Amino acid sequence: MRIDEYKDMIYACGRCNFCRGQEFNERCPEVFTQYWESSTARGRMAIARGILEGKLKYSEDLAERIFGCFMCARCREECKKAAQIDVIAITKAMREDFVEQGIPIPVEGAQMADSAYESGNIFQESAKAHSAWASGLQFESGSGILFYPGCLASHRFKEKTNILVRVLQAAGYKLDFLGDDQKCCGTPFWISGKMEHATKWVQDYVDMLSERGVKEIITPCPSCFRAFDEEYPSILGVETLPFKVKHTSEVLEEIIERGKLELKNSIDVVVTYHDPCEIGRYKEIYESPRKVIKALPGIKFVEMDRVRADAFCCGGGGGVKLMFSEHSEKVSAERLVHVQATDAEILSTICPACEMNLTHAVYKADAPIRVLDIAELVAVSAGIVDEEILDPYYIPDD
Repeated sequence: MRIDEYKDMIYACGRCNFCRGQEFNERCPEVFTQYWESSTARGRMAIARGILEGKLKYSEDLAERIFGCFMCARCREECKKAAQIDVIAITKAMREDFVEQGIPIPVEGAQMADSAYESGNIFQESAKAHSAWASGLQFESGSGILFYPGCLASHRFKEKTNILVRVLQAAGYKLDFLGDDQKCCGTPFWISGKMEHATKWVQDYVDMLSERGVKEIITPCPSCFRAFDEEYPSILGVETLPFKVKHTSEVLEEIIERGKLELKNSIDVVVTYHDPCEIGRYKEIYESPRKVIKALPGIKFVEMDRVRADAFCCGGGGGVKLMFSEHSEKVSAERLVHVQATDAEILSTICPACEMNLTHAVYKADAPIRVLDIAELVAVSAGIVDEEILDPYYIPDD
């Protein structure tokens, strides 16, 4: 079993309650949606211990507990104060054990991984559909700087992704793009525990990018960012790859700090910011997006409750959006409560999954709030797009 590798960590859990908090909605989105002790991080450690000792077996009854984790890493953040257990790594290992032992996993999770493998994207759409967002844009093959949007940005946020590239190009970045050769980064494999194709997928991708002369990847997707930055080296057993990866929050900060764009238009709105888990707690990128927002003329920036390392998840992580949609919706609705308390007109973030889930929450609540990527705010200030996209009832041309 994969969890054998984490035996010492599993036995180190003293059930201190740091991971759970005192209230259901305080820290862990999984226990907020399910209420069971077995849905907490310490509950999963108890399950793992029972499996190691032969007192429990993986079963379909346990699947919701193991696959219901949003992998937001709040538990791991809190455990830094205690036993320093990597609950996320153990949860991933348990998901792999499910698959390796042939125990059925939530069908939507299996389909997500299968779709990525068979069609190259999680939506099982054509390669042409995967690159349709780039209509009207010009790229420079072999420039060494690859723009890699990822599945959600390519298929569900075509207009936003097109605007982001226009911002980067206006700032002087000469971007390459894989076009119809672009495929999923592979995150669905390790999210679902279906790792049988992961090593070859990752190696083939690294070989292709190396042959193309890619030296740097820029991506708006925190999952893709982490895939290239953490998962790829781990899967291949190497310390570094032949290219580096940057999240767009870091690139936008560089653009602002170096004055690569003239921010000529004032944006007279109140803006708050949601920290995506995978660039926040995972990579500690907290200040870059805030610096960009605060640099835009006219904006009144307000923080909501529970930010940075303490931020509540949007509900879009860990594959839960697909596998247990009602849980995902409950979490995003809770996060919207924090947003509404600020009286912000714009909720900005910098993660396609967060944008999707929080936009769904806004629509369901019929709240007069617009969910925007930070790059869209930059685009308005720089005069790249019209300010009509700030309107809460604006309909994207996707």
